[in-house]
Formats: sequence, C-alpha cells, structure tokens
Amino acid sequence: MLQERSACRRGRIPRDPSRGFSLVELLIAMAVGLIILGAMYGLFTIQSKHLGTQDVVAEMQQNARMAMDMVSREVRMAGYNPSGTLTRCTGTTPTASTTCVGIRTASANSISFTTDLNGNGSLTAGSANPNENIVYDRYLSSGIYSLGRTSNGVKQPVIEYLDLLSFTYLDANGAATTNLASIREIQITIRTIASKMDPAYTVNGGYRTYTLTAKVAPRNLAF
Repeated sequence: MLQERSACRRGRIPRDPSRGFSLVELLIAMAVGLIILGAMYGLFTIQSKHLGTQDVVAEMQQNARMAMDMVSREVRMAGYNPSGTLTRCTGTTPTASTTCVGIRTASANSISFTTDLNGNGSLTAGSANPNENIVYDRYLSSGIYSLGRTSNGVKQPVIEYLDLLSFTYLDANGAATTNLASIREIQITIRTIASKMDPAYTVNGGYRTYTLTAKVAPRNLAF
C-alpha cells in the first residue's frame, strides 16, 4: 500500500493490463498508420507507372523488330527468278509492267517488288502466285499510322504506331541510285512510336520513339 501511494506521488502508476487504449493513444496509432499507408500507396503508384511505361516501351520495340524482320526477309528475296524466263525490272521510274521481276517501285517511303517463289515463270497476281507481288508502305488506318503489306492487291496491317518508314536504294558502289536495274542494296529505316504519352518524357511531346536501321542485299538482283 505504501509503495502504491509512493508511486502515485511520483506520477508513475503502473499500467493496468486490463485497461484499454486511451483516446490519445488511438489517435497517435491512427496517425502513424495513415503515414505508413500513404507512403506505401505512393510507392505502389510510382511502381505502377514505371511498369506501365516499360510495357509501352517493350511493345514499341517489339513492333519495330517484328516489322524490320518481315520487311528485310521478303525484300531479300526480290528478283528471285529460278525459271530464268522473267524479264528484270528496269528504268528510273516505277515500272508499269506486271511481268518484270525485281524492284518495281523504289520510292523513299514505300517499296514494291516481285519474286517468283513457286518457280512457275508467272507473276500474275492471284491465288496461284501467293506472296509474289508485295508492297510495303505507311498508311493511316483508323486514325493510326500503320505498316501496310499488300500481297496480290490485298492490303493488311503488319504493325500499328509506325512513325517512319524509309528506303534508300544503293548501287554496287554504295551510292544512292534511282535506276531499278542498278539496285544492289536497300537501306531500311523503321521508327515506331509509343502508343501512350509518358509525362516524364520531355521530348517529342511525351511520346517515346524507337528506330531500327538495316541494310539488305537481295542476292538475286546481282544476276
């Protein structure tokens, strides 16, 4: 009893374990909890934004690689003429001939070419000669610029969000040429653009871009 009175005088009364939290203690605990919750929410928001940006960038890069792989692979076969009966495309303007084999249109932003894949000596557009009359270009589809692939007159989109498609035609000496018969190498440039704006990116209005450049040498054009 004397010890309890002495503790009371000193202001250090032992806490009763059966007594609940006081209002002040509850307010302090809630404030600390809110601070921790706010910090965790901020961290989650930042990570979510970074993850979203990474997904957009990965999609943009994948689109560029897929487009470059497809265009390069098909352009490399331009001029394939196993039967030897087809005439090579010539001239300095887009040729009107549908029977010549090789590069038919060599413009800065599009290319058309023919190749006799089945070796039947015919390039007539139709189901009998699939994938032998090809055009690649950039076109507007539903408000979005896309890479178009036209096969035998039927155009289909390859990828969306294509910001740039460029072709440079080189002769055997590496000089630019407009002569269809002199083309030995083609430099292809593809630039894709992000599908969503990144507020943290201060260039190009907040839209990231990704550029790939490759040189393709269609071996059949040398013959």
